[in-house]
Amino acid sequence: MPYRVEFAESVKTHLEILTAGQRATVLAAVETQLANEPLIETRNRKPLRPNPVAPWELRVSEMRVF
Repeated sequence: MPYRVEFAESVKTHLEILTAGQRATVLAAVETQLANEPLIETRNRKPLRPNPVAPWELRVSEMRVF
């Protein structure tokens, strides 16, 4: 069963900084990578050491999604 991805309000501001192409790439990667088994470490997804920003990092091209 796929997970539903929900974004915080602050994400809108962060996405506005990206170009339309980058935004589409990031949103597609988030949907693809996190809809199924989001807590499994992969080549593009890894847990981070404890920090105030985020518990996981998702690599999307040259961008990082936290």
